[in-house]
Amino acid sequence: MSAPERSGRSRLQPLLQRGLGVPGLFVAVYSAVGFSIYFSLGVVADRGLGLTPLIFLAAGLLFVLATLSYVEGGAMFRERGGSSSFARHAFNELIAFIAGWAILIDYLIVVALAAISVPHYLEPVSSHLSQPGWEIGVAAAVIAAACLLNVLNVTGRGRERTLSVLALADIALQLAVIVVGVFAVFHLDRLTAQLDLFTDPSLTDAAYAAVVAMLAYAGIEAASDLAPDIEVRRRDLRRIVSVGAVAVPLVYAGMAAIALMAVPVVAGPDGPQTALGNEFVEAPLLGVVSAFQPAWVADSMRWIVALVATPILFWAATTSMLGVSRHIYTLAINRQIPSWLGKLNARHATPHVAIAISGLIAIGLAIPTDVKLLAGIYAFGATLAITIAHLSILRLRVRDPDRLRPFRVPLNIGWRGARLPVPSIVAALLTGLAFLSVLAFHDTARWVGGGWMAFGLVAYVIYRKFVEGTSLTQRVSVTEKALTKQVRGVEYRNILVPVFGTELDDDIVATAGRLAAADEDTNDDDCTRLDLVYVIEVPLTLPLDAELPPEREAEAQRAVARARDVAEEYADVRVSAEVLRARDVGAGIVDAARQSGAEAIVVGAEPPSKIRGGATLGGIGAARPAEVGAATEYVLKKAPCRVLLTAPPETALKASAEPGAEQSSAD
Repeated sequence: MSAPERSGRSRLQPLLQRGLGVPGLFVAVYSAVGFSIYFSLGVVADRGLGLTPLIFLAAGLLFVLATLSYVEGGAMFRERGGSSSFARHAFNELIAFIAGWAILIDYLIVVALAAISVPHYLEPVSSHLSQPGWEIGVAAAVIAAACLLNVLNVTGRGRERTLSVLALADIALQLAVIVVGVFAVFHLDRLTAQLDLFTDPSLTDAAYAAVVAMLAYAGIEAASDLAPDIEVRRRDLRRIVSVGAVAVPLVYAGMAAIALMAVPVVAGPDGPQTALGNEFVEAPLLGVVSAFQPAWVADSMRWIVALVATPILFWAATTSMLGVSRHIYTLAINRQIPSWLGKLNARHATPHVAIAISGLIAIGLAIPTDVKLLAGIYAFGATLAITIAHLSILRLRVRDPDRLRPFRVPLNIGWRGARLPVPSIVAALLTGLAFLSVLAFHDTARWVGGGWMAFGLVAYVIYRKFVEGTSLTQRVSVTEKALTKQVRGVEYRNILVPVFGTELDDDIVATAGRLAAADEDTNDDDCTRLDLVYVIEVPLTLPLDAELPPEREAEAQRAVARARDVAEEYADVRVSAEVLRARDVGAGIVDAARQSGAEAIVVGAEPPSKIRGGATLGGIGAARPAEVGAATEYVLKKAPCRVLLTAPPETALKASAEPGAEQSSAD
């Protein structure tokens, strides 16, 4: 393996190294969800009023149930994608896309919310930063910086200690607000002063606040993306789940109680209200500590909140943008969106196109500076995606009951020979009802969220049916290497690639594409040409131009179309595709190389014969290696140019039948 290849591979290694231990893993997971209290508290209090602490506990129940399902799914598959990944294994690509597309808008909303909150939390530094104009400018700068760090792949590698300190500071600050608040503003009567059950807040407002409170657990998808990066024992996994599921809701409920004591619900012209949902909605925690007594405590806590919350929110924007880029990349390699959206930067191995587009969308979401609107849209995507996650876990219990599950959701019941987890059943019903409540009670979220999903589904159908020419539900993936521009320089300007309509075609074309795209000095007028050919062997009993069965022609066209899609993922490469006829496949390939003036032929090795005993019994003769078949041998002997043979090992041939398995080597 060359040095550039090793460097590129090292950039793709997990951010978190194994062996963090239970405390370290808890900090990592808590940090993925703990940041959202900095902007969710005000939105929930706006509608929840005096019931806000109880509403956070109720939302915490949904968080606990969701955590159980996400941990079971993540431990099973150890791959990124969260609910989208679960749906891919449980249902099909269409359902996986629906979940993935819903998650995308949520990630972007978290980026926008975090960016909007930053200038308001900087108010102790300068009150001008939260003024109109400055507010949008600071938010845009935060998003731009988050995009830049993600493009440069500066999102945590080599900085685990610093990020751990920041995560611990986050936890310490939240606990400090509760402890200091108990001494500074402890007035239990304020929690119920303006509370009138079923009236203030109304049942509708309380239900909506409970749904919006899911924003407080915005990082659950990001936390599930840690699955491929860590190795943890089953016992420790249970301990992390138990501690996290209890600690996070209790801390949030405690902070909500202190918040309503510090900034209580008061009578207003339009009914009870709290400044947390109005004046302090963008920075509710700053509003809480500003009300502490005596004044020096408030001043000290304001500076502490500003110094801790600002980097926490910036980190939240950065990690959420990382989640966006990973998600778009996953959608791209699974052919759910055009693969150029997930194209990886050659130097940093990051999906720069996805990051740039996501940054622009996030800035667009931040410009109105409407936190309440964004929270409602978030609830739309979150309830939909989490419902699909629960349903996926249930279906996998029925469809694949024997799969190894390092963690299982407890409390199971028998149904048709399967063991279904009661928590996931209850959670699916609750989050499904929550999704329906968003559709019923939040007009803007319904139209914006529905429009986002409709746009995505229409684009998905067009791309899969008319561009890819494949089923809406079938899994079709492209090798991850096909999204990375090759770093190894070569001199070829015209490469011929025979394809055969097999599962290994992607590997063959990807190898040729990396060779073709490797020359950094190639200009637009002198791009390397990649000629893709599929040779139909016509028997001697028929003329070459004879009419052949339609299915043979269709198979050939599908193969070259698929190969073209993979080849076109590489920059600065001109691609042509052609179906040829010949008496012999090997001879047809050699003739095509002569006519096109090919400087190299990249051909795939043929699978080892399952028939033993040599050519006499129909197997591959002992005179040639097992991976060299008749067509390949002819090309190696007669080719007018260099031949590069890609030779996947037998284990790769077996793995190629499994989703997402790609492996090759080039000689």
